[in-house]
Amino acid sequence: MNTNEEDKKLAQVLKQGAHDPGENEWFTRRVLNKLPERRERGSWSTVIVFAIALVACCLCWLMMWHGQDWGAITVRDVLYNVIMGGVTLTVLWQTIVSLLHAADV
Repeated sequence: MNTNEEDKKLAQVLKQGAHDPGENEWFTRRVLNKLPERRERGSWSTVIVFAIALVACCLCWLMMWHGQDWGAITVRDVLYNVIMGGVTLTVLWQTIVSLLHAADV
C-alpha cells in the first residue's frame, strides 16, 4: 500500500472519529486572557550595542586601509577584506533590524 493512500485513509478515519467542538464565542477571549503579556521585540539598548559594533567595524576598516601596503596585495589582505566585509554587513543589517524593532515599525 502506498504511503499517500495510508495517509488519506488515516486522515479520513480521524475526521470521522473527531467530535465537533461546537460554537463558543468566548473561547478565543479566554485563551487570549491566559496568554502572557506581549513583550517588546527590541530595545534601544540593543540598537546602541549594534551601533557601537558598527563604529568598531569602521575603525577596523580605517586602520586596515591606513596600514595597507599598496605595492603588493597578499592572500591575507584579500581574506581580511572578505571577512571584515561580512562582519560589517552583518552588524549593519542587525543594527537596521534592531532599530526597526525598537521603533515598532
